[in-house]
Amino acid sequence: MQTYSDDDGQTFMKPEIIQNVTKSNWKWIGFGPPSGILLKSNRILIPSYYSTHLNDNGLLSTGIVMLNDFNGQIDKWFIGGEFSANDELFPNIFPNECQAVELSKPNSIFINARSFGTKRIGVYSLDGGITFSKVNLINNLVQPLTGCQGSMIRHPRTNELFYSGLADINIIRRNLTLYKSNDNGLNWTFLKLIYEQSSAYSSLTILPDQSIGLLYEWANKTDLIFQPDYITFTVVWRP
Repeated sequence: MQTYSDDDGQTFMKPEIIQNVTKSNWKWIGFGPPSGILLKSNRILIPSYYSTHLNDNGLLSTGIVMLNDFNGQIDKWFIGGEFSANDELFPNIFPNECQAVELSKPNSIFINARSFGTKRIGVYSLDGGITFSKVNLINNLVQPLTGCQGSMIRHPRTNELFYSGLADINIIRRNLTLYKSNDNGLNWTFLKLIYEQSSAYSSLTILPDQSIGLLYEWANKTDLIFQPDYITFTVVWRP
């Protein structure tokens, strides 16, 4: 389903159904979260994932992108490349809850995704999301056991990548942390701890003054199953 706002989200157009971006054997499809991107070529790219397993929980999922070259026209969406891995070298990969950025070279895409293990995974495309490279583990971006969503953006002025996610390999969701990459996502360095206690999903954004803002959920209590008490927006980096 697709809708549109031209007043910064205060009102939205009537939703329309997108008909041509699923396959008959898919049982589940998820988009992001939190967002898609607009490429320099004017292509819209929505990082997504699907599962042919009936009761999806991130297990047995495959990463994919949805593409549109006509300003989001409802009948012009199409399925792009897929990416996945589950073998002796990379067990329990199953990409889901994917985030994408366009790198400085046009149509060069890096996707940072949740896996079903304790490390994030990365994959590249050189053709605007039509095909993807092999999936690789991002060894210095850890996540809770079975994973959790993370957010990633590229700073338009510095070309650095920023990532927010949970830096803890236990099953408890906590330690929301900000990282930075200067080499297109190959390596990541710690910037700051955002929130030490219970936290989970987040969304990074570039503000008008080129600072970076972060919207995230958090809780006062630590439970096995995270339930947010609050949602907070804060500035986490200034140029």
